[in-house]
Amino acid sequence: MNYKLLLIGSCLIALLAGCNEDKDKDKDKPKPGDKTETTVDPAISVTVGQVLPAWQEGYLDIHSINGGRGEAFYYIFPDGTTMLVDAAGAPQDEYYEYGSGDSEGVASKPNPATSSGSVIVEYIKHFAPSVANGRLDYFMTSHYHGDHIGAWRSEYAKFGWTPLNKEGEKVSTVNLNDGGFLLNGVAEVGLSIPIDKVLDRGDWASRPSADYYDDGGQKRYKLYINYLDYAARKQGTVRETLKIGHTDQIVMKHDASKYSTFSVRTIASGGDIWTGNGTDVNTSYVPSTEECKANHAAWSISENIFSNVFMVKYGNFDFFSGGDIQYSGRSNYPWKDIELPISQVVKKVEGMKACHHSTANTNSDNLLNKLKPDFYIAGVWRAVQPNPETLQRVYNANASVRIFTTNLAESNVTTLKNKGINPDNFISKGGHVVVRVIPGGAKYYIYVLDDNNMEYKVKAKYGPFVSFI
Repeated sequence: MNYKLLLIGSCLIALLAGCNEDKDKDKDKPKPGDKTETTVDPAISVTVGQVLPAWQEGYLDIHSINGGRGEAFYYIFPDGTTMLVDAAGAPQDEYYEYGSGDSEGVASKPNPATSSGSVIVEYIKHFAPSVANGRLDYFMTSHYHGDHIGAWRSEYAKFGWTPLNKEGEKVSTVNLNDGGFLLNGVAEVGLSIPIDKVLDRGDWASRPSADYYDDGGQKRYKLYINYLDYAARKQGTVRETLKIGHTDQIVMKHDASKYSTFSVRTIASGGDIWTGNGTDVNTSYVPSTEECKANHAAWSISENIFSNVFMVKYGNFDFFSGGDIQYSGRSNYPWKDIELPISQVVKKVEGMKACHHSTANTNSDNLLNKLKPDFYIAGVWRAVQPNPETLQRVYNANASVRIFTTNLAESNVTTLKNKGINPDNFISKGGHVVVRVIPGGAKYYIYVLDDNNMEYKVKAKYGPFVSFI
């Protein structure tokens, strides 16, 4: 046998096998543009102490913006459509000595000299997607209270609220009867970031609450109406009443067909509630407009029960937003429990915005036992928030719930502990809270941002969490 030829042949076979093996390896190597398990995604590649990376297409962002003066939730839909729900504008707690602040408030963020409207404006300008083109697609007014749309105080100058005339020009004194308004709340946001569409519960005279009959309440609403008139004339803003039970009013503006599992369904508005069947609405749960007007003094109806309520869905991810809905007063007037009929048309969610800042007589067992939130964001702006009994109901509904508060007054810590609620178990007790849902909605992350300045650095990060199926 020619061993030399045999050896050469064996080497050739080995060489060819090695070449084929290398080809097989090349077959599994990622090609340019391919995503692998180890691909770093800039939207979720987050480092504590660094600025939160920008939203990326396909993600759903929910930002709880904290200025300490009420609520403002900023949504970026998967295609870049934007929606702001509420624009905090309550008076700074630090000025309560004037008799018009809130002596039970928490500290303004980042400081009392920075208006809550400007906090919202700068935050949105920082995080807004380029496709937004400097505008807001939607602004939703949950209800007509100052910590959600901007407040009225006769001594507005002491709070730094600039008076404007109907043309948006600075004047020395606001003239409400001639279209004037104040640079506070939604007006301050809208003048800097024009709004395409404003959604609210409609004319306040339809189902008027107790505030409707208050002089200060009427002036607050007048500020809102005057601003909307300016915005319509100067910026093309359109005002619409929320359509209950619909998923075709708040829609993606840029590429809706690409994200077919995303939707926003409206559930309640002005005391009317979706039935859960198509777009059918129960309009008789709360007494009629005529009855509310005739009995307004005896009934003292809270504006809160007329809040706009909706659900955001992205694949398996669901988020509930209930404005300031509550159940207080139901012992004498069962219909004041607006949460009961709402609880009958909702299901388990990944997260929720705490109803009415997590105060007393809200977030009922009926509602929470249906929602069973995995995370709970309380937009705290007063020392009585969150309420311990309310939080106990949250824990009863889901013992492993992750609680985030945008603020927490030191005076409330003792109250909470005395009632068996340990704030040390909260995931966060202060800061902007950002929920970032990955494309498709299967997982999500939660970040807490420093609110002591406007740099938007990450204080803490959590996740990924799997969305409920």
